[in-house]
Amino acid sequence: MLVASGRWFSDDFGATWDGPVVVPPASNGQEWYTWDPCLVDRDPETGDVTRLTETGYNWEGGAGSPTGYERAFIRFSTDGGRTWSEDTRVPGWRGVSEVALLRAKSGDIVAACRTDMARQYLGNIDHYEGLGTCRSEDDGRTWSPVDRLYDYGRHHPSLVLMPGGEIVMTYVVRLGYARDAEGFPQFGIEAVISRDHGASWDLPHRFVLARWTGHLKGTNEWWPSSQATSTVLLPDGALLTAFGTGYRCGPNAEGLSAPRDVGLIHWSLPSG
Repeated sequence: MLVASGRWFSDDFGATWDGPVVVPPASNGQEWYTWDPCLVDRDPETGDVTRLTETGYNWEGGAGSPTGYERAFIRFSTDGGRTWSEDTRVPGWRGVSEVALLRAKSGDIVAACRTDMARQYLGNIDHYEGLGTCRSEDDGRTWSPVDRLYDYGRHHPSLVLMPGGEIVMTYVVRLGYARDAEGFPQFGIEAVISRDHGASWDLPHRFVLARWTGHLKGTNEWWPSSQATSTVLLPDGALLTAFGTGYRCGPNAEGLSAPRDVGLIHWSLPSG
């Protein structure tokens, strides 16, 4: 299944495609915005896909209003994404978006989500949104409350299950580093580990995978910032983290930020 403005499907490994199929809206009647890939469950013996779990989000209460908030949803498909169950409005997902999912070694589903900015930051750039996690012990039907790990400045998470059961979460850092001696903002990519199936995270020992200094000040000083992470486990046990960055950007002919680059980090967890 390929997701863009619609959905396309292939039964011959991408040689031909059917589509586009319209993405069903959320149960509140608004557009279903997707940021993170589906959670794919497979039959342990055949490897066949048995279920897809998808998260989406939109805005409720009036976009940009003091009473508005982002709302995340979850839904399921057992036919490869061609049809979907009615979505669930998870109570604890009021005020969250961009929910990434992972099946932990315990069997629980772990979710990492972007959290709305606190009221004292309203009116600022969305870098002031934060990062939280929660878990489901019943295949996504009910969820624990969201544990807010960072109040602001860190989000866009990606989750990876390691062979030993540890969970690695990577995310961007848009706020949280001190400005350099010349007053320029700094940005980065970090990772943290959970050793108890997502119940807690070792924040004091986070890994700084990349860090750079922006070259702009003022209204557009966020242009060089980090954008989204996607981390995969390689066959040799190492990790590969991809992320977006504008570290060399400037205004193009239309006055927009360009170029936008993709960064890659090849790294490994320390042994022991």
